[in-house]
Amino acid sequence: MGHPPFLVRQKPVVSDFQEMQQKPDVVILNAEVLTMGTSQPSAKAVAVAQERIVAVGNNTDIQALAGLDTQEIDGQGLTLLPGFIDSHIHSLSLARTTQELDCRPDKAPSVTAIAHRVFEWARIVPPGEWVRGFGYDDLALDERRHPNRHDLDEISPKHPVRLDHRSGHATVLNSLGLRMAGITAETPDPVQGVIERNADGEPTGVLFEMAAFLSKNIETGRTRNKMQRGVTAANRLLLSYGITSLQDAGPENGPERWQAFRELIDAGNIQPRVTMMAGAGRLKHFIDAGFSWGSGDALLRLGHVKIMLTVTTGELHPSLEELREIATGASKAGFPVAVHCVEQEAVAAAAQVISGLIPSPSGIPPHRIEHCSECPPDVLDAVRGGGAAVVTQPGFIHWNGPSYRANVAGSLQPHLYPIGAIDSAGIKIAFGSDAPVINPNPWPSIHSAVTRQDYQSKPFPESNGSGRVSVQSALRMYTLSGAELEGTAQEKGSISPGKLADLVLWHGVLEHVGDPATALGVLREAVRPGGTLSLLVAQRHAAV
Repeated sequence: MGHPPFLVRQKPVVSDFQEMQQKPDVVILNAEVLTMGTSQPSAKAVAVAQERIVAVGNNTDIQALAGLDTQEIDGQGLTLLPGFIDSHIHSLSLARTTQELDCRPDKAPSVTAIAHRVFEWARIVPPGEWVRGFGYDDLALDERRHPNRHDLDEISPKHPVRLDHRSGHATVLNSLGLRMAGITAETPDPVQGVIERNADGEPTGVLFEMAAFLSKNIETGRTRNKMQRGVTAANRLLLSYGITSLQDAGPENGPERWQAFRELIDAGNIQPRVTMMAGAGRLKHFIDAGFSWGSGDALLRLGHVKIMLTVTTGELHPSLEELREIATGASKAGFPVAVHCVEQEAVAAAAQVISGLIPSPSGIPPHRIEHCSECPPDVLDAVRGGGAAVVTQPGFIHWNGPSYRANVAGSLQPHLYPIGAIDSAGIKIAFGSDAPVINPNPWPSIHSAVTRQDYQSKPFPESNGSGRVSVQSALRMYTLSGAELEGTAQEKGSISPGKLADLVLWHGVLEHVGDPATALGVLREAVRPGGTLSLLVAQRHAAV
């Protein structure tokens, strides 16, 4: 019998740093290293110095590099992976939800239950302050409808109330909240948004695609201390899942959001590396301030231009011509675009526009379609022909599979998040969570990507494996592919000499990722060479 691949002796791959004979700060030995690289896909040990990987190889050769002051970490046979990259997340919204009322269906399965939770929360909040909840899902509630202002008025007459839908695309205000937002029967629907009204034309309290309107018109009581507590909690959560980099996809991101990230990162409140997208409506402000694509450093950098493309009103917004104008302007300014597309009409329109953009210069990552939720074969052909990459969320199948079965047309279900078909078409693809829409834990997403199963372990419809990829591919889509699609593959995404030492040790067997009974990754401790997050140690702890 031949030796197992991890025991094959080979000369370690080293960086220029190691060629200078400097001793590593840390060596990790006795690990099953999956590098995500092609030249050396596996190894047993890794050496790290000054927050960079300096050598990858077998135990004997890597241990020989250690000096008297080198810290040795025994990997104990655990799997060493590159740190996860969440390629689509709303990090400050995630921080906010840690300080708000949880109205997800498992906590509040009915409108009555939501109202009761609001009532209990209002009892401890001073009168006049906002009561904010998140995560309700009208399709999963017993009443199968949105809450409205009448459901909330009686139990919260002295508090403005705001409930955000799990998708982030709908909001409910009570009557006091509507008054504070300046919304009356005479208020016209804003561009792209919809104010739901009753037969008399009065607002019901349900608002669609109006997050930007609300952020401009009301102050919802987010104090600096409260936000800082939320950011600290979100940071802890992301690290606990092995997420060492994130791409913040806020559609309203402007220079002031950049400054907020800068201050939070410099203070140590946010430790994962952040690539912040620029909101399409704020791009001019960035350019006027001297920013260009890739501005920043290893901890905070400027990424794609985020464009929201929706069909909420029954028509594309922005229109096809407006989308082309926005995308062309960003491209000419040197920025790749990332277009939010859920509905197949939006995906097809984005693919058409992207196909007409001038090729990106060398070193600039491809234009992207974010979500690509509905992608039947004809739309998939358009995406492939247009040259766009895709950042999508297989975690939605895991968490929302039962709801999709009940509410999405059967003919469309096999084409929801068809990651296998997208990958087979040769389209570059990376994974994100879209948190706080769903939990940012990568492992349920990886499980779903491999099995096409939901959290109830039930298979979700697909067509000839269109919804599944291999374990190795799923891991790559949460690591190296994420770096490639943000333009940082030379710095991270794989365990290779010269790259940043963002690493995760996972106590699990990769062949079992597709087994719903297998426990998936939960982090145990962090080691920070040089004072910066460098190694995350994960331990198999509890089943999904």
